[in-house]
Amino acid sequence: MPTAESTGILGRMLKLLLPLALIAGPAVAQDNTAESTGDGEELAFIMDLFAELQPRSVTENRELCGYIGYNRLGELRATRIMEGDEASCLLPNWPIKLTVIASFHTHSTFSRDYDSEVPSVIDIETDESSGIDGYVATPGGRLWYVDTDTMTVSQICGIGCLPQDPAFLAAADGAVRASYTYRGLQKRAAMR
Repeated sequence: MPTAESTGILGRMLKLLLPLALIAGPAVAQDNTAESTGDGEELAFIMDLFAELQPRSVTENRELCGYIGYNRLGELRATRIMEGDEASCLLPNWPIKLTVIASFHTHSTFSRDYDSEVPSVIDIETDESSGIDGYVATPGGRLWYVDTDTMTVSQICGIGCLPQDPAFLAAADGAVRASYTYRGLQKRAAMR
């Protein structure tokens, strides 16, 4: 019979593993792209990266962006962090010494002027045109995965799972679903 302690451990393990089920491997569309490892290394890496970038993004009121991928030794690495403005960030040149698996960027600070709690149509289009997937961190501390194979975005974790903007107001962006199709993002954008 399971004990309360073993049940609690199992519950915590399921909470940690459940987000991994939402992540599909990126498409291999270019010679220097690769599939996800599927072992949680990618998710742990991106969460650590965003834990570092989010406070800076909020303090500086700018998006920060780049790519993640594997170097020649098989180590997961991020490119140089590019600095954007409040609502955009130009990705760095495509790295030749890295097998790119995804882009990443923050959505800056909380503002009623932007629907920053969900990835934008441009976010999904940019990743799709590069043949990779992506990760987006929001001012509310949400982490999203952009899957260009299915042209969908899915929340890996919700409000507060990453550092958030102290000025963030949860009700300001209305209801935020756990996932959106490309068409759903277009409809959401048209309603703003």
